[in-house]
Amino acid sequence: MLSKTFHEDRPWLERKFKQQVCDRNTGLDNETIKKNVMALADNLTGRPHEVIKAEAFAYVCENVQINVNPHDWFVAFGCWDRYDRPLSPLIGKWDAEVNAKSLKCGQLLDNQNQTGASKMWKDFDHSVPDWDAIFSLGFPGLLERARRYRGEREERGELNDAARAYFEGIEITYTAILAMLERFRHYALEHADGNPRILAIADCLDTLIHGAPTNTFEVLQLVYLFFMFGEHIDRFQVRSLGNLDRTVYPYFRRDLDEKRYTETEIREFFAYFLMQWASIDNYWGHPFYFGGTKADGQSEINELSYLILDVYDRLDIPTPKLQLKVAPNIPTDFVDKALDMIRRGRSSIVFLGEMSMKRALLGLGCTGEEARTCAISGCYEFIPQARGNSTAAGYINLLKPVELVFHDGVDPQTGIVCGVKTGALEEIKTFDEFYAAYIRQLDYIIEAVITCANDFEQYLHEVSPAQVYSATIENSLKTAKDAFQDGSIYNISSILSAGFATVVDALMAVREFVFEKHELTLTEFRDVLNNNWFGYEKFRLKALHCKSKFGNGIDAVDSLAEGLARFLANKINLRPNNRGGFYTASIHSARTFIILGEKTGATPDGRSAGEEMSKNISPTMGMDVNGVTALIKSVTRIDSALFPGDFSLDVMMHPATVQGREGLAAMRTLLETYMDKHGIAVHFNIFDANVLLDAQKHPEKYEGLQVRVCGWNVRFNDIARKEQDQYIKRALSIAE
Repeated sequence: MLSKTFHEDRPWLERKFKQQVCDRNTGLDNETIKKNVMALADNLTGRPHEVIKAEAFAYVCENVQINVNPHDWFVAFGCWDRYDRPLSPLIGKWDAEVNAKSLKCGQLLDNQNQTGASKMWKDFDHSVPDWDAIFSLGFPGLLERARRYRGEREERGELNDAARAYFEGIEITYTAILAMLERFRHYALEHADGNPRILAIADCLDTLIHGAPTNTFEVLQLVYLFFMFGEHIDRFQVRSLGNLDRTVYPYFRRDLDEKRYTETEIREFFAYFLMQWASIDNYWGHPFYFGGTKADGQSEINELSYLILDVYDRLDIPTPKLQLKVAPNIPTDFVDKALDMIRRGRSSIVFLGEMSMKRALLGLGCTGEEARTCAISGCYEFIPQARGNSTAAGYINLLKPVELVFHDGVDPQTGIVCGVKTGALEEIKTFDEFYAAYIRQLDYIIEAVITCANDFEQYLHEVSPAQVYSATIENSLKTAKDAFQDGSIYNISSILSAGFATVVDALMAVREFVFEKHELTLTEFRDVLNNNWFGYEKFRLKALHCKSKFGNGIDAVDSLAEGLARFLANKINLRPNNRGGFYTASIHSARTFIILGEKTGATPDGRSAGEEMSKNISPTMGMDVNGVTALIKSVTRIDSALFPGDFSLDVMMHPATVQGREGLAAMRTLLETYMDKHGIAVHFNIFDANVLLDAQKHPEKYEGLQVRVCGWNVRFNDIARKEQDQYIKRALSIAE
């Protein structure tokens, strides 16, 4: 149970990252800090960006408003708003300078983004630090290790200007971190007034100033602090809090054995800890993961795993998002506990297959040990822990090439040429020729994304040096190279995609209505689509409800999907990037299934202009009508190892199908079947269409209703009406 004290503190915790709760007497407001940071940067013009950013980081640490509050176990930073981060103007300035002075692909990049053929930007959103090193060394230990590597390089006569700037940036940054911890500690002691919680926080900070954490509370404070320093000051998303049940367990066990804390007290620490991210409430959620397999083959799931899951359940919050590594050794009751939470509306849980992730990573040349200990980050991505980084280099609109075939490489919405000439429609006589034209257009977009990414990704370290992150990655220290640029062992650029199932449906519609049934010509189909089905509403319904839709276990459809998947994978995987690494294919769409859909006209599958397309490897909303068994058959026809970026499936089920002991067993069997067939990631929405319809009419009655969107969870009331309609559409289809 959660204590009365926690319930009294919860209102404060919920507003902590939504309102200014810091002591205004402790520092400057963010607008003033941002102006002063830019002035500081101007005064340092000519110095390396690593040094300028580090000095700016130090200025923020010295001047941002702070608080240590008796309603919380975790300190408060004045730079809590991710849309108002103090270093954003500086990084924006450097980004603009790179775009103006260095990029060669500017027009190509603009054309791709403007037409929605793809979506690209410089991605700093997926760093995963070496949490084991952070725990064992603490902030001062990380700094001392960096100093040691600098000294060794200097002794070898290898401390050139670039290496000197790299180490100087880390030195300034981590010295500033320790100084800010002292600010917090001093403030706590000044304002404690005998309050035991404030005094305990001061003691915790004193430990972290001088060394590594020694107990559960200190290690949770360390995780939170690293996140805040990395994400809210250094402006680098810390896209996983790590394998928390594994990394925190030794401290938890020792605290209980030595009677330092009771289990009840540790539950309280975790409740306050999880509420930090519930209050931050980033749209895409914040992840950490459970489980894994030990070197001896046993599961990493332990008593702390159950405790964390139980605390999260009792809090009833939509974020953080929880990721569970699933292998044959995982305890059944732990899986059942997670599944039961999902069927009760706690949908921010995703399952990832260990064996499937291993297959994918081995295909990239990773070792078995790297695969066993891989980190899960972001939504579903997985990389070698402490040895790999990953960027989202670009998102491909898989549906746009269909439009481009119909318009000979020209985007009909903008008039911009964003494809290649594949000839007049009258010259295309067979479906094979149409499909070949589609592949040529898709090939052009993929090459455009790689060309642009190779251009702009070589400047990531100039736009935003990753100093907080780099100090945790030993290979980065050994090579004196930015860990997010080329200082990791695996520097991976992922190319993601949106609309996989929808384009399969669209291609099948062209095959059926043009080349098999001859109901209209390609030219006539183009005109229908250009008019967004106006005057052809009956034909649109026929196209929308034809049986040849992905996700229904139909061999001809799945065969086409399998071929398209292999083309994508073979075209992208292991292509060298400009960061000393390689590209990987991903079948993950994030929000681009909506964003790119808005820039895509009507398509042959019955979709109207501007509507969303399918996400991940999932079927188009409402098009899987043959049940979940058929859905899994279709999805697992595709070898998930082709998509080492990630391979994720969304499953929607009616509440009546998962009730009671039998319903829970059915969910577990479905999960096991998916994993046995090498599926990688799967998450669930358990919905009754009538409930969703009522929630639209009476949102005040459903403030806690959660929806799994893509790789993250949101409240149903917080998504747009047109997005709500898509969930209702899918829920209605499964109820029929």
